Formats: sequence, C-alpha cells, structure tokens
Amino acid sequence: MEVKAMEHLAPAKFRIKDHVQFKIADDLLTGVIELTDFAHFSSKRCHSYSIFVEERGCSFLHVPEFDILKKIE
Repeated sequence: MEVKAMEHLAPAKFRIKDHVQFKIADDLLTGVIELTDFAHFSSKRCHSYSIFVEERGCSFLHVPEFDILKKIE
C-alpha cells in the first residue's frame, strides 16, 4: 500500500470570534466560531470549525470550511 504525502493546507479563511453564516444539511445558520481545527474528508483536507449558534443553544463541531458561506461583519 502506497502512502501519499498530504497536500499543503492553505491558510484558514476564518478566525475565532468571527460571526459566520454556514449550512448544515438544508439549514442556513448564523454563529460564532469558537475553535479552529482541520478535517480530513476521504482524500481532501480542509480547515474545520466549531461554531456556536445562540438561537439553538449549541455548538456545531467540525464544520468544514467549504460549508461556511460568508463572514458577517
């Protein structure tokens, strides 16, 4: 079995305390980034985030960067 080197991971687009809009399934939610990390989806690596959504009273963990639609100013 051949082990391939991981691709370089670009800098994160978002930071802790950023307010962001993101999607989970068919829901659009707004929350605050609490933690940043990285995730590995099959052969793709990306940044992931824990996002607290006040209206739901909970955090969504390991949200991949590609599911975050925008930063809210």
